[in-house]
Amino acid sequence: MFTRLGRSLSVAATLLALGTSTSVRAQEPVITLREAISRTLQSNPDLAAYAYTLKAQDGRITQSGLRPNPTLSGTVENVLGTGLASGGQYAELTLMLSQVIELGGLRERRIDVARRERDGLQAEGDIRRLDTIAETARRFVSLASQQEQHQLTHLAVELAEKTAAAVEKRVAAAKSPLAERDRAAVALQRAQNDDAHAEHELQTARYALAASWAASKPDFVSASADLYRLPAMRSYDELLAALEATPDLARYLSEARLRDAEIALAIAGRRQGLQIGAGVRRLEQTRDTGLVFSFQMPLPVGDRNQGLIAEAEARREGAAAEREATLIKARTQLFGYYRELLDRQRQVGLIREKALPRMESALAHTDYAYERGRYSYLELVDAQRELLELKREAIEAAAQYHFTLIEIERLTGNGLSR
Repeated sequence: MFTRLGRSLSVAATLLALGTSTSVRAQEPVITLREAISRTLQSNPDLAAYAYTLKAQDGRITQSGLRPNPTLSGTVENVLGTGLASGGQYAELTLMLSQVIELGGLRERRIDVARRERDGLQAEGDIRRLDTIAETARRFVSLASQQEQHQLTHLAVELAEKTAAAVEKRVAAAKSPLAERDRAAVALQRAQNDDAHAEHELQTARYALAASWAASKPDFVSASADLYRLPAMRSYDELLAALEATPDLARYLSEARLRDAEIALAIAGRRQGLQIGAGVRRLEQTRDTGLVFSFQMPLPVGDRNQGLIAEAEARREGAAAEREATLIKARTQLFGYYRELLDRQRQVGLIREKALPRMESALAHTDYAYERGRYSYLELVDAQRELLELKREAIEAAAQYHFTLIEIERLTGNGLSR
């Protein structure tokens, strides 16, 4: 089961390039997405707890297959009465052993219902595993994104330090007012504060990922991932076809089978079985012993399980209707996710391939011109701000691409890349 689920969310192999990111130092302990998901499947407390639900249902299957116990009964008649019955000389003692014989395959139908209930629980377990894997992948992407954000705040500090040094030179040469030095110092302090906050967010992301497998603290420093490597997608038609076999829809098939089994059980339950018995009777008056036989059979006059049959049939039809409604909703979500994925792919490409090189060139020219007094301090700071904002947009767009990819993986239950 884990093998199929691991394949179904192939983000473990393709979501992020699972090689080491250029922003991760080689000597740092790193973790890959594949390793994170493997740890989660092994140690996630929610998944571990659900395994006992399946074990409990196994016990119910065993119980449903047990035959009714025999019944031992005894009666004493003609004692403690009046007249001749006041004594015990006319007493009759009867001991009898009886057994219910189930008819119409009632035991087999009962076992089938219990097994179908387990199939439903197994489908719910598959859904829970997919949800857990997807959440681990989201946390991994969040960590990778926070790493890039931290690198960006480092860059902001470097630019602020370089600007403060350039302003100091110009102030010392009486080419800029003293106010620019103060403004540059404040800008540096703000960049340092942002960098410290980014470090806090990065640490929080590490702990959140480690919590996926119930670790008290992370034993890694970085996520091994290239946020800007965007895995290829399958076609929309392929994704649409994959919806039919997702665990979210498979559970309705399991439910339909359960309702069919319940209908069969209710029909078989019309004949609840025969109860036969045999025993001995002691006649105290004559000191004789005789055999006694009994036979009982409920008569299905008023209660023929028609209510249970109608309920099971209605639930069977309801499962089919719910499956159709879920499929329609999933198709709508898939279309939205797919368009979002294409949009984020386009956005990342435009920013990194066209906008960023031009902005970096513009900042280099602005910095050169500022040092020679042709551009003002405000023009330099504005160019730096635009570059940082553009880089931040690239990080957010790339992270959103992966988040959207995870949602598609979760929705379709299949890998986007082979």
